[in-house]
Amino acid sequence: MGDGQTIDLIRWNFTADPAHRAEIEEHLLDLGLDVLVRDGTDFVVSWDEPEGNIDEVVEAIWALNGEPFEITQEEFHRQQIVHLHHDDGGETADRAVA
Repeated sequence: MGDGQTIDLIRWNFTADPAHRAEIEEHLLDLGLDVLVRDGTDFVVSWDEPEGNIDEVVEAIWALNGEPFEITQEEFHRQQIVHLHHDDGGETADRAVA
């Protein structure tokens, strides 16, 4: 990312070997990531404000799995934060950009 933007959130989707599901899930939870596992093998992992080396985390979960697997990585960047609140004097919401 040469544009200077920081990553605010990473979301990973991957399928791991069911024999290593618990190890991978525990490792990611220990790192403070949010982990959802569907059908015992399908992971959805959210990493809010990632710090450290992302590649090292990927290498670690591949090692726990016993072999590499495909990971879909989505990166989210905060473009704008808008706070909506009710305007008591009218029927519209007021918008305030943070």
